This record gives sequence, C-alpha cells and structure tokens, in this order.
Amino acid sequence: MKTLDAADLQYRPYYDNSNDSDDPATAKGRNYHQGPEWGWPLGYFLRAYLYFDTKVGQGKTDPTKTLHKLHEALLPSRHHIQTDPWAGLPELTNKNGEYCRDSCNTQAWSASTLLDFLEDVHKLSS
Repeated sequence: MKTLDAADLQYRPYYDNSNDSDDPATAKGRNYHQGPEWGWPLGYFLRAYLYFDTKVGQGKTDPTKTLHKLHEALLPSRHHIQTDPWAGLPELTNKNGEYCRDSCNTQAWSASTLLDFLEDVHKLSS
C-alpha cells in the first residue's frame, strides 16, 4: 500500500536513504512517507474487507467469493515469502513492489498483520 497517492505532486516512490542530492523531497530519505509501499497495512485492509463484506445483515450467507478475492490479494506476499531468503516480508518496497535496498528485509509486523487476517479467516469457518 502506497504511503501517498501517485497523483499527489509530492509522490516520490523510490526511497533511497543514502541520497545526498540537493532535492529536498528525496535527499536523506525524506520521502519515506511520500510514496514507498508498506507491507503492514495490507493485513488491516484485508481484515476490514473480510469483516464488512461478510458481516451479518449484508444479505450474504456464502463468503466464498469474498475469500477468493482476498486470497488473490495475498498471492504477491505469499510468492515473496516463498522466494525470499529470509522467508519474510519487507518493511517497505519501492514503486509497484520493486526491491528497496534501504528497507528492512523482513519485518515482523508486515507478516503479523497477515497472520491476524488468516486467523480471522479461520474463525469465520469455525
């Protein structure tokens, strides 16, 4: 999830903490919150989607379609975990999930929010 909308004039999607340029928008990693994509909000988004889309009173009795859609949203993270030497998810990525060398390679809260979502899915079927 991007930290700033791509349409915003301040959007700078490539985080480089060693940038020593004169550009005040990106030098010294000042764009940390102006475009790089964070992993941890995804779990919260998926949990909210699951909660509100399967909430009693919405007229839905079969959550299958919702679960398939949310599973698709997990596929990039799943692929990353399967191919990453750390078997984890990074703190952040650059534009469109590109590798960011100044990001923590694996961060607990990036994975833990997805685990919380999967626990919610498990509880739904219980």
